[in-house]
Amino acid sequence: MRATSTVAGELSSTNRVLAYSTPSTKAQPAMAPAAVPVTTPSQAIPREHAYRLCALVLAGDWLVAFLAIFVGLELREWQRGAWAPGVVSQLQVHSWPVLWSLAGSALFSWLMVMLKSYEVENLYRMQKWAKNLLKSVLLWSVAIWACIGLFQISSFSPRVGVAYCMATLVVFITFWRLASFVMLMNPRVKGAACSRVIVVGWNEKAAHLRTVMRRDLAQLGEIIGCIPMPGGRFAARPPTELAVLGDYSSLPEIVADCRASSIILADVSCPALEIQHLIQFCQREMIDFQMVPEYFPALNSGLQVQTVSGVPLLGVSQLPLDRTMNRGFKRVMDIAGAIVGLCIFAPVIMLFSALVYLESPGSVIYRQRRTSRSGRTFVIYKIRSMRIDAESGSGAVWCKQEDPRRLRIGTFMRKYNIDELPQFWNVLKGDMSLVGPRPERPELIEKFKDEIPNYNARHEVRTGLTGWAQINGLRGDTDLGKRIEADLYYLENWSLLLDLYCIMATFFKNKNAH
Repeated sequence: MRATSTVAGELSSTNRVLAYSTPSTKAQPAMAPAAVPVTTPSQAIPREHAYRLCALVLAGDWLVAFLAIFVGLELREWQRGAWAPGVVSQLQVHSWPVLWSLAGSALFSWLMVMLKSYEVENLYRMQKWAKNLLKSVLLWSVAIWACIGLFQISSFSPRVGVAYCMATLVVFITFWRLASFVMLMNPRVKGAACSRVIVVGWNEKAAHLRTVMRRDLAQLGEIIGCIPMPGGRFAARPPTELAVLGDYSSLPEIVADCRASSIILADVSCPALEIQHLIQFCQREMIDFQMVPEYFPALNSGLQVQTVSGVPLLGVSQLPLDRTMNRGFKRVMDIAGAIVGLCIFAPVIMLFSALVYLESPGSVIYRQRRTSRSGRTFVIYKIRSMRIDAESGSGAVWCKQEDPRRLRIGTFMRKYNIDELPQFWNVLKGDMSLVGPRPERPELIEKFKDEIPNYNARHEVRTGLTGWAQINGLRGDTDLGKRIEADLYYLENWSLLLDLYCIMATFFKNKNAH
């Protein structure tokens, strides 16, 4: 089994060592190294059992895909009137339907493998499996049609039959996977694949980890207990129902007695050399080692280990919008949406600009410096909704409910986001995106970045015309901490579907718009 050692290079040395580590003049181990219990093969069973389950599901998918493609081709022949009773029983192994079914099922299975459908971490993730099924069926159909056209296959051409096969693939595989999922959820089957986890130390993050592990059906891990850090200390009191398995110095015996297959270090405040020895112990005993990275308070889902000339570096480098393809798709959608928005709402912008001028003569387009991706500033455009001298005495402040500085028409515009419509031009220019964290003023950012934890993490992407925080009512004079949490959720969970949802919800959700 594997053990992570990426922290070893970034931590400083110390003279304190674990009781089971290599003896030294300064360490006083509780036992000789030779007395450390040897891990029995049973500790490797959970992951090996999970591998076997993945292989079983893969084999099942291939067999069901073969049957589905064969049935689809035969349905097509029946629809054409070329199918006769008894034809199935007369089929030979080298007949075209069988050969097409063998090749097609192999291609389908390969596509599912490429989409990581059979990785252990995805074994119980039905939502991901459903997405991969649809992607694989679409790619499969494109590949088959391309093959038919490229090689001019005419002796047996399932050109229309591909559509039948797509339908039977989705139906057959779906029923098979639902049946297999019932089998996988059997307590004995899942229990055999679950790792037994011991947590070293205990804090709020460990408590949160235990909660989400118990809530997530896809997690193949169970925290069976915890042990204190050296000196018998916990950063936070463990829950009463969680067993404290013993002292830190007795970890080798605890691992052997509990048949643990994974260790999680929750508190990294202990000396670096002890962490190194803990990693070495896990490597010797074939135990998974993981640690909770307290150094990264935000965007933890993007943590990745990169190797630079053989030196491992841990950092945030794999958020969804760090991928070139995702950025490209988002930018194409921004350009298309901005052009459509400007064409549709140009009359609305002109109408409300005229109404603003009638109520308060002067410039109707308000220009203001805002901050976008990577801290770059730009000029944002809005239809003016307040008096011209609205901030002459107060400086940069947020608009509040029943703000006396607003114009009468401005109140209406702000409620329905009409004053934001000129920002389609900012989106077209590349200053903003259709969806993202709302842009803020540089002078307010200088204040917030020191007061609000993780505030500037929101500037990893372009700011947006609308966003996840806005449609959830977190705008204007609302809790800034919760707004940042919503922005970070968007960064870590971005998808085109999430963007489309935010755009549609903007027309119906205007809570706290004032």
